[in-house]
Amino acid sequence: MSSWAERVHRRAADLGNVVTSCGHPATAPAYPYRLEKVKFGVPLEEVCKHNNNIPGPLLVLILKLNKESPNRRDVFRAPGHQGAMKKLIHFLQAGRLVNVDNYSVFTIASVLKKFLRKIPNGIFGRSGEMELFAINDLQNEAEQTERLHRLFGSLPKYTQHLLVLLFGTFRVIASNAAHASTGMTSEALGVSVAPSFFQSCVSDGKTARMEDVLKFKVSTKIMQNIIDKFATHDIFGRDNYEYYARVTGRILKVQDEWICSFQYPPPPRGKLAQQKYALQHSLEAEKTWLQCQCERWGLRP
Repeated sequence: MSSWAERVHRRAADLGNVVTSCGHPATAPAYPYRLEKVKFGVPLEEVCKHNNNIPGPLLVLILKLNKESPNRRDVFRAPGHQGAMKKLIHFLQAGRLVNVDNYSVFTIASVLKKFLRKIPNGIFGRSGEMELFAINDLQNEAEQTERLHRLFGSLPKYTQHLLVLLFGTFRVIASNAAHASTGMTSEALGVSVAPSFFQSCVSDGKTARMEDVLKFKVSTKIMQNIIDKFATHDIFGRDNYEYYARVTGRILKVQDEWICSFQYPPPPRGKLAQQKYALQHSLEAEKTWLQCQCERWGLRP
């Protein structure tokens, strides 16, 4: 079990109020704990009914994609392993412990797309999809941005959190596409994930109608637009951007404003322990400042 996986599961446990782990010791009985179940094909409010939070296991999958997929080619476009997908979905729905290190980012991305595709009426809802199509027809960019902001702000908080994590991950992948030669630009991502977000553009029959094809083209454009505007326009709101920064540990700049959100544990007792804590805190602050400067000047730390 990698140190990163341990940190991710601890973060998911804190945010989702669940007890989770990437795996279990070899001497322990198989699956000694039960986690939050990630149900497929049910309304999102039922999936997130525990304290109105994203289930910890689902959060772990998104965080793995956020960390590892920016440097991998064709993530969200290349299909995952079918057998591994079935196994992972079974574990998620049964609330069993999952070692995310055993699954490729392609398998996890495919499972995530399937989860989104099976949400009744889609993650935006029918009315939300209609509003997004209407926003796409606007010529005024400022009005377009304002209506996107209002739409996302009107959704339940757990939906806002899920969307900001997803689009934040898409943004990191797209911004790294040229440097890492992954091929996953915002346009490529839009084409790959639009059917999972927009159920109205998916045909019920075996043959796609021209109307469905046109809707698919528009939906891919909408997805590309949101990905491109993720950090250049305030479309998700300050609270959601801070949530994204806090959960992923990333630094981002929204409309020329740096957003860094780190939480530290309370200072330990004892003079020597407090001195060590202060030194570590100072080093973390310096590291954060250096990361901000690297982002500002287009450097890679």
